[in-house]
Amino acid sequence: ECGAEGRTGVWKIKGPDGKRTELRAKKIGSECFRLWKACDAQVGDDFHINPEEIEKKYFGVLTKLFNVARFASFFDVPKDLNSEPIDLPAEDKWIISEFSNVLFVVEESWKKLDIYTATQSIKNFSTGILPSHWLEMAKSRLYAGDLNAAWTIHRIVRDLMTIFSPVCPFFTHYVSDTLYDMSAVDVRIYPKMPIRRLSYLSDDNKKYTSFTDEIIEFNSTVWKTKKEKGISLNSEVDGFEIPVNLMEFAEILTDMHKLI
Repeated sequence: ECGAEGRTGVWKIKGPDGKRTELRAKKIGSECFRLWKACDAQVGDDFHINPEEIEKKYFGVLTKLFNVARFASFFDVPKDLNSEPIDLPAEDKWIISEFSNVLFVVEESWKKLDIYTATQSIKNFSTGILPSHWLEMAKSRLYAGDLNAAWTIHRIVRDLMTIFSPVCPFFTHYVSDTLYDMSAVDVRIYPKMPIRRLSYLSDDNKKYTSFTDEIIEFNSTVWKTKKEKGISLNSEVDGFEIPVNLMEFAEILTDMHKLI
């Protein structure tokens, strides 16, 4: 349940002086505990159990993942998520290329039973560029009923739950069963993106992932400037030019940041 309704996790440990100590945390369930172990230490490492730190870091990770899935639920699931959409815009090609890289890294890591690398890759993508950058770029299209944007978010969320299920099976089962009427835990074939030209190591994949650092830097600069000026992120702002390398994203970045 990952801390639903304030359920309490309890650990009893014996210290070096022989005294037994009971540690408590309000928001840690089995899913949060497994996620912490998968992300914080390689198998065989020595590490300290700090319930407060687990709660602080990893309950927040699962909350962010849940919020991405809940946001996706606002939009109808396309009839066939396994088909390739037509004429994807640059921002969708970009995030799909990034996700293709995640799929590759996680698959190779699971083959080697490298839990740490697999889980870190999933966590970094699903709490980083997916919600912080692509969703901000795609929100206006999603609210306008854009089918390509809906396909992109649902395809990523569905497959993300599948590759995350070895770490958090109850969490991923709940999300995938609720949104897609199928359990991520029951999936028997590792997900592959149907868009081959955007798959790992393809030329188009390399092209679009090469934009990532510059997209993040540009977005962060605009957001920082708005914050320093004391204006909301939805306010218009001037004084910015789209970098030459990002001209393919000019329309969406202009709309996203209300550039004038």
